[in-house]
Amino acid sequence: MDKILISLQILSLLGIGCIFLFRKYLFSYSSQKGKNLATKEDVGEITSKIENVKLDYAQQLESTRAELSSQLNTHGFRYEKEYEVLSDLTGHLVDVRNASVNLRPMLDFVDPTKDKDEIKKERLQKLFEARRDLYFVREKKRPFYTDDIYQAILEVDKVANAESIEYEYKDPFEGKNFKDYWDAAQENQDEITNKANVAMEKIRERVNKWEALAGGL
Repeated sequence: MDKILISLQILSLLGIGCIFLFRKYLFSYSSQKGKNLATKEDVGEITSKIENVKLDYAQQLESTRAELSSQLNTHGFRYEKEYEVLSDLTGHLVDVRNASVNLRPMLDFVDPTKDKDEIKKERLQKLFEARRDLYFVREKKRPFYTDDIYQAILEVDKVANAESIEYEYKDPFEGKNFKDYWDAAQENQDEITNKANVAMEKIRERVNKWEALAGGL
């Protein structure tokens, strides 16, 4: 985008330069001739020089316009591709968040035809698949989005992994840790929700930045 701004500044400077040269020639002409009337040859020479300056300005203007058009096309294509990546990441983030929160929700509805171990296995499998899908997009598309988004996604995955381990290996009815078990579940759910919101907010900020730049162009 800096190149575009520089190109726009060049256009402005060229316009100012054209005006400056025109005024310079008129001033030079007036100084040299004083009170005398200009001859046809003088007028022709001045006109010729002004026309050359205008032609040179027009050529540079056209060149700059072509460069700007090329840059706009490049940035538009880049924005479109990055938007696709960010949209994909957002969808997988939501899947990981939901699968993690649903491991041990506060209000749980279970299928009475399935036993506890079967339900646990299904829920862990769903989270595993969501994390796997997010991992593939996160790593394969890493060069095409910013590092702050990448790091935020890592934080989401870290909390989701911790929650899956607690859910798989801890028993709420073991010993006297029933309350601690559900307190930890609530804490993990809140944390993963917050981490996912942070990651999606960073994605939203990136999209808004591109839209602002596109609007300015």
